[in-house]
Amino acid sequence: MSLDVSAVRNFALIGHGGSGKTSLAEAILYKAKVTSRLNSPDQGNSILDFDPEEVKRKITINLAVAYFDWKGKWINLIDTPGYLDFAGEVAAGLRAADNAVVVIDASSGVEVGAEKYYEIAKKRGIPRIIFVNKMKSPEINVDALIQELKDTFGNGVVPLQVPLGSGEGFKGVFDLVNGDLSSLDAECKDMAEAWAEQLKEATIELSEELLEKYMEGEEISSDELAKTLREGIISGDIIPLLFGEAKEMIGVEELVDFIAEYGASPLNAPKEIGKAGDEEIEIKPDPNEPLVALVFKTISELHVGELYLIKVYSGTLTPGTEVLNANLGRTEKINQVYLVRGKERKETDKLIPGMIGALVKLKETKTGHTLCSKDRPVVLEGIEFPHPTISVAIVPKTREDQEKVSEGLSRLRDEDPTFEFHYDPELKQTLISGLGEIHLDVIVSKLRDKFGVNVDTSKPKIPYRESIRKPAQAMGKYVKQTGGHGQYGICYIKIEPLPRGGGYEFVNEIFGGAIPSQFIPSVEAGIKKAMEKGVLAGYKVVDVKVTLYDGKYHPVDSSNLAFEIAGSMAFKEAEANADPYLLEPVYEVEVRVPEEYMGDVIGDLNSRRGRILGMEAEGKMQVIKAHVPLAELYKYSSTLRSITKGRGTFTMKFSHYQEVPKEIAQKIIEEAKKEQEEGK
Repeated sequence: MSLDVSAVRNFALIGHGGSGKTSLAEAILYKAKVTSRLNSPDQGNSILDFDPEEVKRKITINLAVAYFDWKGKWINLIDTPGYLDFAGEVAAGLRAADNAVVVIDASSGVEVGAEKYYEIAKKRGIPRIIFVNKMKSPEINVDALIQELKDTFGNGVVPLQVPLGSGEGFKGVFDLVNGDLSSLDAECKDMAEAWAEQLKEATIELSEELLEKYMEGEEISSDELAKTLREGIISGDIIPLLFGEAKEMIGVEELVDFIAEYGASPLNAPKEIGKAGDEEIEIKPDPNEPLVALVFKTISELHVGELYLIKVYSGTLTPGTEVLNANLGRTEKINQVYLVRGKERKETDKLIPGMIGALVKLKETKTGHTLCSKDRPVVLEGIEFPHPTISVAIVPKTREDQEKVSEGLSRLRDEDPTFEFHYDPELKQTLISGLGEIHLDVIVSKLRDKFGVNVDTSKPKIPYRESIRKPAQAMGKYVKQTGGHGQYGICYIKIEPLPRGGGYEFVNEIFGGAIPSQFIPSVEAGIKKAMEKGVLAGYKVVDVKVTLYDGKYHPVDSSNLAFEIAGSMAFKEAEANADPYLLEPVYEVEVRVPEEYMGDVIGDLNSRRGRILGMEAEGKMQVIKAHVPLAELYKYSSTLRSITKGRGTFTMKFSHYQEVPKEIAQKIIEEAKKEQEEGK
């Protein structure tokens, strides 16, 4: 394979769910003669939406890659999901892309997915191209749409094409850079001339040299304009706007031509900086430099093993070599190297900078790890994944499921770093966490279909606590003397409340050997055991000082066990007499929303027993800080998404415990007693 780095183009298709990204990708692959028929996600035969979950749901869930040749250019297309539940896939796809094509549904305008993913691409510093899809939709107001795009993405948005016709009459696009204006009919000609002038002015403004020429009335050649335009697109000063209808393949060829001519190659993509300890190293896209590559996606198959999607940034990756995983400091053997097109793999003898491929049989490598030459260890910046915002508990249906669940969850976490799971020993629940309800629904589905593990889901339990309002005293007595060696342990304790967050304190005030010193630790062990399950609802008891002040023992029958049981009995009785009450965990929630949704969001937080701490502006967004009980935050991400049409985001972290209101506490206590009676 003879290929120059300057001929490589990588682009990611990003945008809101339903904007037609995968349909556009399939149209591109058909135009590139990769497929002999136009496949479609709706028909379930898409090359890129090949996962059984994607076929079943008719939505993109995983990023997918396809390479193709286009007029001498080597192009990698990265298709990404639009649903916010799968935003991690977009983050990974954009980490590997050198260009981003933002797909907009002409009938819906700018939706939240397009906004959010555009911001990730902008932060990465890669060129952004806007492709307005579904131009055959009825009643499209092109001028209003362009204004909305400028309002959202800035005045750098400039049409480079004129749509020919609209609605059902949309039949093609006119190229404002290379097109002949005289070929247009009168209806389109005026618009094309006005837009061509706007494009020319926007381009000239990018160059002092051209601006000077323009002011002095000198002729500016089309080559000069094209060169400055390309520089403006690559720098992000110009965001080109193109039009089309993917399902009818209108504007598709023109889009790929545009990427091939004006898109960034690895040579003019944002510089990659690697770290060797504290030293920063610029990674040069040169096939002769030491190897540096990043694993940006792991695909897990039960019987096949893991497939690692990788992008080479420097050097040449070849089969049969040993490389270093710089994150772990371990070597990995590169066996086969593949080119990837959806689920199809084709062996290749090398990958040069900018190329995307796949590896298999790596021992310890994960998504986000850098593979590099052993002679020059260097770690690339990883992938900034969003953090989980929703959790549910899972319960394996059978013993067999119980045995397999941990491996299945681990494999799914390797595949999707936005998914997390852990077993909570206090609540005795396995919790799975993700970016939304659809995300977790897909995880449960994959567990069943990929790994043969069936689970039920339930609401996560809340780690309530118990504490006391007033001091109390009690005696714990465990005496069994029935002939032979018996049991004998008696202790007297007093308990009193500590300030919130005080935890637990034990004071030994035994004098004169009322309880021999060797049994004191056993009394405390019994007290601690009793504190694990309080008398109110079986929750851990906190913020209590316990004083052991008296007791009795028997020289023959006393034992560690007897005093442990006595300590436990004493604490339970004392807690019951100390006016116990329930505490609940409170989280500090930080919500970012556009101003128009503030009232509704604050109203919803108040209805969740939230206490608003303050508000402040952050760019176009308002940040609301509040303390909200954890019990009220179940499925909050779905509610927030619904209230703000997906534009709101939030983070939450534990803050403190506070008393549960009486009427709510009563319900919790009744439920706990009912569970205990049912033997759960």
